[in-house]
Amino acid sequence: MSISDEKIQNSNRNRLNLLIVDDEVKSSENISNMLLKFVDPDINIIGLANNTATAEQLISKFPLDAILLDIEMPNENAFHFLDRISPIDFEVIFITAYDKYAIRAIKLNAIDYILKPISIHELQNAIYKLKEKIKDKKLIDEFNTAYKDLPQNSHTESKSDKIILKDINHYEILEQNDIFFVEAQRSYSKISFRKNNTISEIIMSHPLAYYEELLTPNLFYRVHKSYLINCLQIDDIIVDDNYSIVLKNKHEISISRRRYTEFMKFLKENNFYVA
Repeated sequence: MSISDEKIQNSNRNRLNLLIVDDEVKSSENISNMLLKFVDPDINIIGLANNTATAEQLISKFPLDAILLDIEMPNENAFHFLDRISPIDFEVIFITAYDKYAIRAIKLNAIDYILKPISIHELQNAIYKLKEKIKDKKLIDEFNTAYKDLPQNSHTESKSDKIILKDINHYEILEQNDIFFVEAQRSYSKISFRKNNTISEIIMSHPLAYYEELLTPNLFYRVHKSYLINCLQIDDIIVDDNYSIVLKNKHEISISRRRYTEFMKFLKENNFYVA
């Protein structure tokens, strides 16, 4: 079942747009009723999908803030579904009768993991965490967008001298030059950086392509489908039976022969010293 297209398209985007996916019709209806009655009557339920095929159609059609997702469903479980449609640009709240998937859900950076029968308090808490996550992402995007189009004169002058990142507990405001690399992790990214002479990592809820667009293009180079590196942080380039790049944090990244040729051309064109 889905709500009319007109209602969704005319909805206020300040409201949460949620999709409920559960193969049991009564369960999905119950979740919807609990959300609207006990959590937030202004939530916009874009649809109740009873299989992943219907869910995929709704996801492609409407703006979405989060999906409330059952795990064990006929034909395709939740993890396979998310992996198949990756990268995703919405948050995930798992609602399931099984506790054995909790660790896997945590690794996917899910907003929450709620066991059935559903506690109203846990549902309220999950939506609160979702709203905070969306608010933080908006703040970070506004900060980064404000600087990303600044003029650049050399590879040491970035679109923005700084970038703001936030994990669950704190903000990190970094100089772009202090970033070692960005690594793709499904729809998320791991960023390795140096701050106050300490090497750290942070997981961000944006795909690698987001940072490829955001960061300075004549400073950062995508040497691998999963890696975007800061060329100022290169410590060594190894040319042997295999090709690889070693960064100043000692992280080594393989590079194909074809991409190696393109990479060396990039370094020369952007005034990095190449002997």
